[in-house]
Amino acid sequence: MSELLTDLLQAVEDGGWSVAQLLGFCGTIGGMLWPFFHSRTAMLLVQLVPCLCFALHFALVDAPTAAALNGLAAIQVLAALAVGGRAAFRIAYLLILPVIAVVMALTWTGLPSAFAAAGMALISLARYQTQVARFRGTMLVALPCWFVHNSLVGSVPGMISDLTGIVVNAWMLLRGTGMAPPQPAPLATPIPSANGEAKLS
Repeated sequence: MSELLTDLLQAVEDGGWSVAQLLGFCGTIGGMLWPFFHSRTAMLLVQLVPCLCFALHFALVDAPTAAALNGLAAIQVLAALAVGGRAAFRIAYLLILPVIAVVMALTWTGLPSAFAAAGMALISLARYQTQVARFRGTMLVALPCWFVHNSLVGSVPGMISDLTGIVVNAWMLLRGTGMAPPQPAPLATPIPSANGEAKLS
């Protein structure tokens, strides 16, 4: 099995594709797909793919802050799935913000670290949301931060993923996905009164 994997990786590199690029584009596919899902759970599940792939991708392109934060993001997605929409536990998404700051400090490489940390912090705020439209809207603020980071470290797969996420999320919001106002409560069934007039119970 290990020999097969080694041969596959060698074939990829011989064809002009580095392992880092391959992992990055696998993450890009996940980044392109998740905005098309309508439920919060489905979006989070698909987001595991780019989190894990980009953690490895950034480690291979010497972007340590992004690598560490994507690993942290994968853990956060799993926690978000377990917690669901229970308000008592959603505070965990906010408590992770100091952890992001610590990771940024420990892996500091300048502006790339700052933009990666900002993007991750905003994604944490997005996952704090339980309403799909707010989730998408906050992601629209987070993704440009990641785009700047990826342009600074030269991650083409990352930039493609970010641009796709920005366009698709904006489009879905404009279409009104997840933004329908709550339906008014139905009126009670009229009950004839004693004098023959209808009234609402």
